[in-house]
Amino acid sequence: MKFDRCFKHDFFYYSVDSVCMKRGLIASAVVVLMVLGCFIPLMQSDESEAIDHDDYKISIPFADISEIVPIVMENGATKTFSIYITNYSAHVLDVEFTAFSDVSYLYYETSESVTIMPAGDPEGRDFVKVYFKIITETITSSHNGGRMFLQIHIADVEDESVFLVPVSFSVKVNSNFDTSGTYNRFFGIIDNTLPEPFDSPYVPFFVTLLGVIVMGFVVVRVLIPIVTRYATENKERTKKILTLGVLIVSILLFLDPGLRILGSDLSLILQVQKISMTALIIVLAITIWKIYMILVESVLRRLGQDKESAVDMTFLPIFSMIGKFVLWVGGIASILHVYGFDLTGILISAGIVTLGITMGAQSVLSQLFNGISILLTRPFSEGDYLLIDGEVYVVKQVKLMYTEFTSYEKDRIITIPNDKVAGATIVNMSKYDRAYRMQILFEIPYGEDLEKVERVILEMAEESKHVMHNYNKYKKPVVKLMDFQDSGILMRLDITVMDFAKYQTIQSDMKKELYLKLAEEGIEMPYSRLEVTILNNQNDAAGA
Repeated sequence: MKFDRCFKHDFFYYSVDSVCMKRGLIASAVVVLMVLGCFIPLMQSDESEAIDHDDYKISIPFADISEIVPIVMENGATKTFSIYITNYSAHVLDVEFTAFSDVSYLYYETSESVTIMPAGDPEGRDFVKVYFKIITETITSSHNGGRMFLQIHIADVEDESVFLVPVSFSVKVNSNFDTSGTYNRFFGIIDNTLPEPFDSPYVPFFVTLLGVIVMGFVVVRVLIPIVTRYATENKERTKKILTLGVLIVSILLFLDPGLRILGSDLSLILQVQKISMTALIIVLAITIWKIYMILVESVLRRLGQDKESAVDMTFLPIFSMIGKFVLWVGGIASILHVYGFDLTGILISAGIVTLGITMGAQSVLSQLFNGISILLTRPFSEGDYLLIDGEVYVVKQVKLMYTEFTSYEKDRIITIPNDKVAGATIVNMSKYDRAYRMQILFEIPYGEDLEKVERVILEMAEESKHVMHNYNKYKKPVVKLMDFQDSGILMRLDITVMDFAKYQTIQSDMKKELYLKLAEEGIEMPYSRLEVTILNNQNDAAGA
């Protein structure tokens, strides 16, 4: 066998065989490849390290997802969980959700799949908030131990590795349709232990119905007479309405527990419950409205009898409007809730509609709020005499949208919108005192003794029964010279009379007394005179 060898001698290389060099090169290449093979995995690990459980965080507020999350729900209810997911890695993560239940009465809704950007994303997309809803069936009995399973799949977009995070929920359902505690029980409480054939659930059913009717009659006999005692009008009619309302409410309240006593089908209980609750809400609203108005009228009437009280029957329209608004809104909202409508969307829509109505009905709203302002501030009351734009009106009734007046002669009714009334300059001639400072104009001929005329007129005023003679409170009668007219001197008598409501009658009587008093003193009223001179041109010419 031939042995090849390489050796060095005096700085020169000698080759025994040409194969030696080739084998050295091959050995060197193998060594280099082995070294590179060791470093390549390290280089790849630095560039793209796989994520682990510490690179993300999943949490649900007020719940420990590492254990089974307990929940208590009612039938037809929805429980929403907020799920927060944070990405701490430098990778893009895709998140998907799947869920399933081991019972038929639980349903779920999950968010769509989401993508989470790497940590430190300038737009904050390294954090997401998603929702998971657990829904119970509407028609179901009470259950305990139902399970809902949520699976959160987190996938690394770069290396396609997937992590599975399971979350378990234990759901207890307290159903409103649970009949286990009321079946075949008197009033749904007392067990029916009677022997056959009275152990049937029909016996507790009819006994309970009879008991409800008896309790209704007790209410009719005891409470309704007390309430109707304060009614001011139609007491018998009000009593009949309230009696009927109480009986209907009693029967409607019995229907639901009655069906439970019989152990009826849950779907039947649901339908009867909706219908009975709707009828119950309507009847209750009417009954409450009647009782409310009776009590409000009674309180306002009593307060109005106190002269120092600022509250009287004029506030009735305000309380009536408030009562109607509360009952309408509460009744409609309750009925919609019974049928499962989402009141949030309805309220938002109602707000938009209300805004549109407000923009288009500013005049109507102005009348309404001005009416409320008039009723609260009470610048005038029923029966007051008002001077508005030179016309005399008598207040008949203040309503929310308008005020009713009668003419001074009370021969017609005048309606003025409340925005016009509130914007007008009003002189209340009888708010605190019906006394009225009256002025009577008269003339005397030139040449009369003014002092004598003044004395005669003041004597007449002192003797008149219409004039207020309490000079500590009211001004004394005064005679004033006003102007010089063509036919005589214009004078004025200022007096305080008893009642503005009778000022036309008083003024007429005072003018008669003044005329007669002046006539007794030989003072005549001047009047316009026209002297006519007829010229005869022919006689004048003949004389000439």
